[in-house]
Amino acid sequence: MKVLFVSTLYAPNEKGGAERTVRILAESLVANGHEAVVVSLAPDGQARQGEIGGVRTWYVPLANLFWKQSEAGRSRIERMSWHLIDAYNPVMARRVRRILEQERPDVVQTSNLQGFSVSLWPTIRSMNIPLVQMLHDYYLGCPKCTMVSGDRNCARQCGPCRVYSTPRRLYSNLPAAVISLSRRMLTRLEDTGLFGDVPHKFVIHGANNARVQPTPRVNKAPGTPIVVGYLGRMENTKGIEVLLDAVKRLPESQVTVLLGGRGEESYVDGLRRAYPASNVQFLGFVRPAEFLERIDLLVVPSVWEEPLGRVIYEAYGHGVPSMVANVGGMPEIVDDGRTGFVYRPADSEHLASLLRQQIDAGWRGADFFAACIERAADFSVDRVFADYLKVWETAIRVQSVPPAATGCVAPRTSTAS
Repeated sequence: MKVLFVSTLYAPNEKGGAERTVRILAESLVANGHEAVVVSLAPDGQARQGEIGGVRTWYVPLANLFWKQSEAGRSRIERMSWHLIDAYNPVMARRVRRILEQERPDVVQTSNLQGFSVSLWPTIRSMNIPLVQMLHDYYLGCPKCTMVSGDRNCARQCGPCRVYSTPRRLYSNLPAAVISLSRRMLTRLEDTGLFGDVPHKFVIHGANNARVQPTPRVNKAPGTPIVVGYLGRMENTKGIEVLLDAVKRLPESQVTVLLGGRGEESYVDGLRRAYPASNVQFLGFVRPAEFLERIDLLVVPSVWEEPLGRVIYEAYGHGVPSMVANVGGMPEIVDDGRTGFVYRPADSEHLASLLRQQIDAGWRGADFFAACIERAADFSVDRVFADYLKVWETAIRVQSVPPAATGCVAPRTSTAS
């Protein structure tokens, strides 16, 4: 099988979990005797080909007003114009079509499409190539990719986003299958009018290709201090203040907080001033594996609707449970009381109460370790790759069925959920 992936960014330009997922899948294809090709944008504007890890790569110049990742300082009109072009960009479709004519893949999986636009969908289908859309974020329903306005999650799609996403709705039934990282993200995007007649919808939570030998944990006596950690981007949508407010409600001697990650200097400095306690440590950039070995519990306090939360299942691989806010896709991969806990979002008092209960009762480190290591198997590369392979085979099988002739079915949770 030959699969061609389209992703806004790809190695060596990858920046986040979406690009890492595409790379894991592409390299898994090669490792299993298949072919993988990736088409991504060229940050330097130079078209070129290459090969990374056995995966053939094509880097395509962006046909828009500026490089989206460097929009700081652009005027409101410039930003609006960029998004209007990105709503449906036929120039990018023509550039990708030339690659498709050379590669002739068995199936195309489009991932992040920012910069490419959904103009690729009708182009791919016009060539009679099976199409699968992978959802990593809210781009198809929100040009900002977040469905957040100010510091609040959008209850519904706003007017401007509905205008920008018009072509996305019109062509959203062209994929033979849709894959989402979480059921919650898929539902939110369906609520904007997307994918109503797509016949096959799957939830595949994510793949972790890290190979680690975690240190077994032990149970602790009641009242023994614990170490909790936050790992990720330092910004206000991540709910870091919720975690720090919760910790302020506990005796400093009972809990230490390690904060790993970078953010805007002014924001991080503001946190340091607001939370100067000796049991709060700002570590800056850290290696995830080393960081996770230092903590008893990972806290993911996001206040925005995270599509999933890769750090949660990466922590499972180290035998570390997670305490997560009940927003987005995060609760879908936490077995409450077994591999972690779910608390009311933005509720520092509830979070503090859960932490206090665990400390007072005695931290069940050995129990959590065993449960998390078992759960980590659900996110292994081999298992997740097998789920994707089934989706691609399904797309190829149903290619001959016109999209409008198929009925809408309820999302099917994959075996990786």
